[in-house]
Amino acid sequence: MSDPVLDVPREFGPGVSPPPAGALNLLRRADFRRLYLAVAASELGDSLHYIALMWFAFDAGGPLGVVAVRLADSIPAIVFGLHGGLAADRWSRKRLMVSADLVRGIVLIPVAAAGLAGSLPLWGLVVAAFVLEAATSYFAPAYGATVPTLVDRANVQQANALVQATAQTLSVGGWAVAAALLTFMPVSIFFAVNAASFLVSAALIARVRSATARDPHAPRPRIQEGLSALRPRPVLAASVIALGVAVTITAGSWIGGIPTLVRDSLHHGAGGFSIVMTGYAAGSIASGVVLARLPIRRKARASLLAWTMYLPGYGLVALAHSLPVAIAGAFFAALGQSSAVVLINSAAQEDVPDSVLGRVLGVISLTHRGAHAMGLLLISPLFAFVGARLVFGASAVAVPLVGLAALAGAALATRRRAA
Repeated sequence: MSDPVLDVPREFGPGVSPPPAGALNLLRRADFRRLYLAVAASELGDSLHYIALMWFAFDAGGPLGVVAVRLADSIPAIVFGLHGGLAADRWSRKRLMVSADLVRGIVLIPVAAAGLAGSLPLWGLVVAAFVLEAATSYFAPAYGATVPTLVDRANVQQANALVQATAQTLSVGGWAVAAALLTFMPVSIFFAVNAASFLVSAALIARVRSATARDPHAPRPRIQEGLSALRPRPVLAASVIALGVAVTITAGSWIGGIPTLVRDSLHHGAGGFSIVMTGYAAGSIASGVVLARLPIRRKARASLLAWTMYLPGYGLVALAHSLPVAIAGAFFAALGQSSAVVLINSAAQEDVPDSVLGRVLGVISLTHRGAHAMGLLLISPLFAFVGARLVFGASAVAVPLVGLAALAGAALATRRRAA
């Protein structure tokens, strides 16, 4: 009887070694192309949605309103993350993705209507943000577990990097389009655009034909099997732990510190903040372009080394006395985090058996998204008492140390298992 935790994926069995394909060549596969276009549509809508969400939150509740909304779109990952992975291994992954998109699209319709009517309260934004992230907690593991079935496991890194580079490019493009649209449209229309993007995504995913069907007679999956699947893979497990700690530090410092640094130390306003954000997006795009063209063999180990990019990244931010230096720091920070996220997901998609892959990706999604909430709670409040430069300087040292310590711990665990 096969073991869903310890089995080697069939694609990597004896005598099977499929060569990796080019990232753009993957778009010739009709089902992956549909999934890619679905994600692209929703990412473009998300870039406009973020502007509307933050604007209405600040207008309704000031800085505390923004914090409330950011917590509302982070906490569901902690609540539903593991169950989202369980659902991806129990039910049809395609139906999960379509259902999640429909929920996200439908919940934004009354939000858009209330915004256009001028009566959108803060509690409405909080509820909508919570529901959107809850649905995403089910979409993300199902999506991640579907990708290997559409592109083969040898190509998951290229596929993930292509999607990331496209998503970040669309985000920058979406911000530029938003600036033009806002000259003659109300910002609340962006909620309607995002609702439409989710409905388009659902229609495209519904046409995917080759997604793996779940066996209705298979034993009911258990959440703990997702954690158990990490134990015989110490480097991947260490990467997940490092992801949680590093993102707690980086998300909390970025969300709470970059606006403070730009305003108080660099003496720029919203325009300067937007330019720094563009630098971060450029780093994420560069990461996607490089990883789409350069296959990495030991992906989990490489994800741990990627966190060392925060030394020049946040180091430059801490020392910045001009906007270009801060932009360069943002670029390196994004290069590190985006590479780490792509590589850790690709490592799981490549190495974990399909029968338990959804739960492992659910653990990774929970760790990644939940760390944003922890960063808001633990790190962001520091900026009320400590200077932004000091926090960024400490983070520039701490984040690389997290990656290197996890790498050393994984090496020790691997030697012990071998002994």
